[in-house]
Amino acid sequence: MNGFSAWLLSIACVVVLSVLAEFVLPEGQINKYTKVIFSFIILLVIIMPLPSLFGKNFNFDKFLDFGDSQIQQDYIYQVNIDKLDALSDDIMKEIKTNGLENVKISINADVLTENMEIFDIFVDLREIEYADNFKSKDIVKAKLIISDIISTHELLKGVPVEFKEV
Repeated sequence: MNGFSAWLLSIACVVVLSVLAEFVLPEGQINKYTKVIFSFIILLVIIMPLPSLFGKNFNFDKFLDFGDSQIQQDYIYQVNIDKLDALSDDIMKEIKTNGLENVKISINADVLTENMEIFDIFVDLREIEYADNFKSKDIVKAKLIISDIISTHELLKGVPVEFKEV
């Protein structure tokens, strides 16, 4: 009987609070909104124990969850994609300043986790062009320069680099 009496007591308390609020608040729009809010609260207090009476573990929290985890996952995804794009752009600019053009970089990473893990880097050299400031047309030297540029970035240290030439 303890649960039943607590339920009745909570209903009585909410009703008394709503009556007091009605007396304290002035007539007008605020009073109308207050009545609606307290009516909703009374209704919730009345139906709250019903699922437990029918033997179901009913959780109201899942109805009040507005998908925060999905929003957070989307945010983490977008932040990681932006990091990878900025990193690729930085590497591409450095490669161009060293006299290599039409080099394509692709970074393979897990962008869905908060601590993004970079697995490997693919460098496409099939359409490489050598600028005038690049002294030799040696692909081995180009690979060494690109590898050095990639290894200077903190996030990419120790990440394997694969080159595609043909």
